[in-house]
Amino acid sequence: MKKKLLAAAMLAAGFGTAGMAHAADSVTIYGIIDLGLTYYSNAPKTGGGSASLLRMDSGIAQGSRIGFKGTEDLGGGLSAFFTLETGFGADDGSLGQGGLIFGRQSFVGLSSKSWGSVSMGRQYDFMANIGGQYAMGALSPAGSFAWGLHADAAHGAALNDHIYAGDRTNNSIKYTSNKIGGFNFGFMYGMGEVAGNNNSGRTVSAYAGYDNGPFSGGLGYTDIKNTAGTDATRMYGAGATYQLGAWKPFGNITQVKSTATSAKVTTYELGTVYALTPLWDVSGAYQFQKRNQGVGNASALIAMLDYKISKRTDLYTGIVYDRDKGYNAYPVFGGGIQSATGNQTAFRLGMRHRF
Repeated sequence: MKKKLLAAAMLAAGFGTAGMAHAADSVTIYGIIDLGLTYYSNAPKTGGGSASLLRMDSGIAQGSRIGFKGTEDLGGGLSAFFTLETGFGADDGSLGQGGLIFGRQSFVGLSSKSWGSVSMGRQYDFMANIGGQYAMGALSPAGSFAWGLHADAAHGAALNDHIYAGDRTNNSIKYTSNKIGGFNFGFMYGMGEVAGNNNSGRTVSAYAGYDNGPFSGGLGYTDIKNTAGTDATRMYGAGATYQLGAWKPFGNITQVKSTATSAKVTTYELGTVYALTPLWDVSGAYQFQKRNQGVGNASALIAMLDYKISKRTDLYTGIVYDRDKGYNAYPVFGGGIQSATGNQTAFRLGMRHRF
């Protein structure tokens, strides 16, 4: 009892001294740990040929991460907020995003109940709104199983449509509106910060969406200038979902163009999530990717089964088959193993825990 009274007195003294603290102020530590066993067919062998491979992969359903986010009530409907988030490999403890301490996200901003929010720092462009709301990779535990096709269109950023999560943009200012009758919109500007050339490395991104009742849909756009500021990679995206009882069908279309080479890739995805029970979900999707300049097309089939042990923990299993007529198949973005041929299958048993 004495310890409780002492702690209460210290807290009261602290709030009294601060003067500007509000009851709604909060700081949250959160994270995801995703681990499992993944089987790959047609993995390339040293010296040539191919063989199957079984290994432990981190961050397939969602990237393993730890983060800090907080808000401060400033009064009058205005609040300050921040997010600091780092990715890591749960299988070996390594830092993700090239070893950056807060490589996933790092931003601070102001939010108003009247006009929306403005944030600054390292944050996602608005193509992430398409991939995060209307794609198999986010609507199920498929994660990287559903983003390998998109991420490896031509082994380079020029044909990478970024639907898997959008691009993280440094030195960016981002505005997101509040919902108005179900509609909302946003705009982001990423500064290249090169003296004498404002176009060098500059990023512009925008979004418009509608979310009301069972229907949700959105349009996204991102334009990224090269280091010289002369050419750009331009991405367009559209997606939608509709809740129909236990069914949640979804679809999206994304396109990326390089103004330097005229290379173009268009990717289509259709799928659905079905709630078998409150604890079991099954989902599936088909993807088709069309490329110009005589580069062969690609397609993928993905199926997942998810068992929710609790609100924070689930067990999942899934399979993806990728067929690529232009390049060697690569069905798992990030942690995947590129095949020795144009076809590859990956199978996974995984566990995901959120805290």
